[in-house]
Amino acid sequence: MYLARKYLKKKVSYYLRESHWDGADIKSREICSLGTSPEKFIIYPDDGIAFYFDPALIETIENAGVKPDTEELETLFRLFLHPDTRRVIDRFSRPAPGRRQSLMEQKKRCETEKFTMFDKRRMHYLRFGELDMRGIGNVPKKIFRKLLDKSRDEIEQQFMEMENILGNREKKNYVYAVFNVAGHFESEISYRFPQALDQEKVDRAFIEEFCRIHADASFWGDLGLSERVSEYLLRYAFWFFDIEFEGSRYMEDLMWQFKKRHHGFRPAPRQKSMPVDEALSVMGISRLDLSQMTVKSLTKKYREKAHRCHPDKGGNHEQFIRLNRAFQTLIKKMGRNA
Repeated sequence: MYLARKYLKKKVSYYLRESHWDGADIKSREICSLGTSPEKFIIYPDDGIAFYFDPALIETIENAGVKPDTEELETLFRLFLHPDTRRVIDRFSRPAPGRRQSLMEQKKRCETEKFTMFDKRRMHYLRFGELDMRGIGNVPKKIFRKLLDKSRDEIEQQFMEMENILGNREKKNYVYAVFNVAGHFESEISYRFPQALDQEKVDRAFIEEFCRIHADASFWGDLGLSERVSEYLLRYAFWFFDIEFEGSRYMEDLMWQFKKRHHGFRPAPRQKSMPVDEALSVMGISRLDLSQMTVKSLTKKYREKAHRCHPDKGGNHEQFIRLNRAFQTLIKKMGRNA
């Protein structure tokens, strides 16, 4: 079993789900809903640190055809336990001998198991924090063991939890790395300092990779393909377009040296975001059109117009800049309305 989270009207609802083998593929199924307060299923007799799970919850799990395991439930509900109870459990928790053997078997399986590159890049960054993914083939395969025997839904829920360690400014670096945006550039600098690249080209490279994963049926597995962009994928678009790249000391030093040589240097004023009505006009769509569009269809519209007005195709440079600003404004609006 695993704990799944879903954001509804700015509130988090929790569900118990299970990944299971159906004879052809690993799929996920919902066991029960825990609502917005899973702690209500934890009962403390006499207000002590001892606890047990609500019998109604155990019965619901059993009726779903799952044999509840107390240790497994303790792990899933750990964050909802009283802090004093959690400290006692953590102090005395020890992996069972059978679990140690299971971990060894998982490590061996990781040597031959085929994982998607997108999953591998995410695990690599979250483990090592590196923008440069070119050495991913040399890392110990055991770091991917959390991907074994899980449905796509459980894997994505797992990544949502793991990504909580990322600071807000680091999220764009993370998305840049895991979508392999650097692979679209020949310069060595693309693997270390994305801030120094042409940001319009960076945006286009990200959108291309984003759409590729969105349309990859083999990646989505039991969740299947959908015309609408999955919420699991959509958050990466928000992080990419709403957040600036995290700065590096190297780039700061270069800028300081540049300013020292050019005393009259003044940074260009930060451009204000384009008004939504202006962005709609530039894209040639109405508010109604936008409300019925997906990220994929909006991106398609953007690409059609970009092809016509790109300077390399004989278009106007200023129009091309306005088009890119309009596209980013509408992508952000989609995020706020999601």
